[in-house]
Amino acid sequence: MAAMLLPLLVCVFGGTHGLIFTNSKCYGKYGCFSNASPYNNAKRFLPESPESQGIQFLLYTRTNRAQAQILKEADSNSVHQSHYNHAHPTKMITHGYTDNGRAQWIKQMTQELLTNADCNVIAVNWEKGAAKTNYLQAAANTRVVGAVIADMIKTLHSAGAAYSSFHLIGHSLGSHISGYAGEIVHGVGRITGLDPAGPSFENYDPRTRLDPSDANFVDAIHTDGESLLKLGFGLMKAIGDADFYPNGGLNQPGCPANTGNHIFSFVTGGMSKMKDGVACSHSRVLDFFTSSINNHCSYNAFPCTQHNYKQGHCTSCGSHGCSHMGYHASPSKNGSFFLKTSANGPNYC
Repeated sequence: MAAMLLPLLVCVFGGTHGLIFTNSKCYGKYGCFSNASPYNNAKRFLPESPESQGIQFLLYTRTNRAQAQILKEADSNSVHQSHYNHAHPTKMITHGYTDNGRAQWIKQMTQELLTNADCNVIAVNWEKGAAKTNYLQAAANTRVVGAVIADMIKTLHSAGAAYSSFHLIGHSLGSHISGYAGEIVHGVGRITGLDPAGPSFENYDPRTRLDPSDANFVDAIHTDGESLLKLGFGLMKAIGDADFYPNGGLNQPGCPANTGNHIFSFVTGGMSKMKDGVACSHSRVLDFFTSSINNHCSYNAFPCTQHNYKQGHCTSCGSHGCSHMGYHASPSKNGSFFLKTSANGPNYC
C-alpha cells in the first residue's frame, strides 16, 4: 500500500526533496517570511502575498446574522461603520485547505454562536490561498494569513476590544493560522484547533504550528490522526493545554476507512464535497464543535491516555476531573481527554 501511495503523495504534497535554497519574502507591515529552519516545514515554498490570497474578514452579529459586513484590517472606519461591538466577545473562524469563509459549516457555526451569546463572529476567508493543488504552498500561505489576522485583531483592539475577549477557532490549516496570529498578538483569550492539520506540522518545531503559548487557553480536538500514508489529515500529537480525542482520535464512527483511492478527488473537489468520503473524519470535528455550542451534546470527556483508551479504561473522571469537549471546555482542566460518540448525525451524541 505504501509503495502504491508514494507517487500520489509526492505529486500532491510536493515531493520528498529537501530544502535547496534559503530565501525570504517581505510584505510590508506584515514582516518578512523565510524558509530557513524552523520554517522549512513547507520545504522550499514561501507564503504568497496577502493581496494574492484575497484575505477577507466577514462580520456577523445579532443585528446582521445573515448578511456579512466586510471589515478591513487597514481601515478602522470599516470597523466604526459596522455593527462590531467592542464590548462583546469576538469569535474568529478560519477555514482550512481547499475551503472558504462562506462554507455552510461556518454559517451553521456562526448561527449557533450568535444564539449562544451576543457576540461578534468574524469568518476569515483566505479561499485563494487555500485553493492550491500543491498542499505545501497552502501550508506556507498560512503564515501570512496569521499575520493579517493579527493585524485585524490589533485594529479591533484599537477600537476598544480587549485581547482576552478574542476566541480564535480554526479548522485544519486554520488551526495553525490561529496559532500564528496568537504568537504575534500576546494575550489572546482562547484558541480552539479543530483537527489541526498534520502534514507539514506534526513533527516540526512548535513555532511552526499551534501550541499552548499562543493564547491564554488552547484546546484542540483530534478526529483524523491516522498516518499520512493512510490519508489522515489531522495529527495525534497533543498540542494544546487540553487535547480531546473522540473515539481515540482516529477514524470516526460512520466514516469510511481512509484509503488512497480518492486523494485527487479531495484536492479537486474541496473539503465540503468530500465530507462523506476521504475527509469524513477530518470534517466530523465541525459537527462536534457546532453541536457543543448550545449543548445539543455535552461530550463529557475522561482524562486518559491512548493506551488506556484502547484497553477500555477511559470511563472515570478520577481525581483529575472530566472536561467537556468543544465550546464549553474548561480552561482549568488540562491534559488529554478521551470519549466515545455515536455514528448518528447530525450531533453524533
